Amino acid sequence: MKDQLSKTKICKLFYQYGLSKTDIGNKLRMSRLKVSKLLEDSIREGIVKISIQDMEGTYLDLEDALEEKFRIYRAVVTDTSVDYEITKKNIGKAAADFLVDMVNKGDVIGVAWGTTIFEMVNQLPKGVDINDITVVQITGGSNQIPREVNASELSRRIAGVFKAKCYYLHVPAILNSKEAKKVLLSETDVKNTMEKFNKVNIALVGIGSIKPEPSTMLYRDGYISKEDFASISNTYAVGDINSYFYDKNGNICETVLDNRVIGMNLEQIKRVRYVIGIAGGVEKTDAIYGALNGKIINSIVTDHETAEKLLEME
Repeated sequence: MKDQLSKTKICKLFYQYGLSKTDIGNKLRMSRLKVSKLLEDSIREGIVKISIQDMEGTYLDLEDALEEKFRIYRAVVTDTSVDYEITKKNIGKAAADFLVDMVNKGDVIGVAWGTTIFEMVNQLPKGVDINDITVVQITGGSNQIPREVNASELSRRIAGVFKAKCYYLHVPAILNSKEAKKVLLSETDVKNTMEKFNKVNIALVGIGSIKPEPSTMLYRDGYISKEDFASISNTYAVGDINSYFYDKNGNICETVLDNRVIGMNLEQIKRVRYVIGIAGGVEKTDAIYGALNGKIINSIVTDHETAEKLLEME
């Protein structure tokens, strides 16, 4: 009975009044070690019950389930809106918060392209006080897509936030021939940037879908021909990252574009310590699933309806 009263007293002092274990020990004339033990006993015996109230707009259970199912470093899930553009903004805000929380001194951030990464960049603070950050553009660009979503512009803006040195890849993402790729790869500036790929420890990538509907910007904006796209579809590809394609199991698909693409390929991406896929929308479920299933990405920022679909898939 005496111990039970002591436990109740200690719990009130610790949880309700915020006294430290040392202060409680001094007040009740017992050691700090005994106070710790009685607090642990109180939780085990049900004298204290701790509950965590999820904040509105958070989906901790979904995040935990995704992390467990795919054995990934981190899942971040945010609200789905009836308006897909709002969903992308929600994902962008969640991705911006995630990036700022995880970046540390000395990190090398690889940046791809995409409209959802663009929304993330829009939500970043004006400045982050972390020293010695480097930004590397990890895919080429395209004159056929808006400048603001090109990897070079996104890299520039992220470098500005972190006051980082930036290495650009001033070449097209997809060239007309393998001969053109060979010529560009011999350029000093291109080689210098691509040599930095193996130093990237955080990669920010978008995910393009092939099925059921193509969402990759390169196809939508005519940068991939209908003939090339038909050939890619015959490989059972479901998605692409950096214009390299993979199937639903995450197996890399060899395509007609491989000898014409400039950027970090999927094998290189897999070697990056933290690869954050930033994508949502249920039409991209197969593409996101394949990227997770194949360990191409090991973190995902998405919306809750897409997260639920991912958990239903086998």
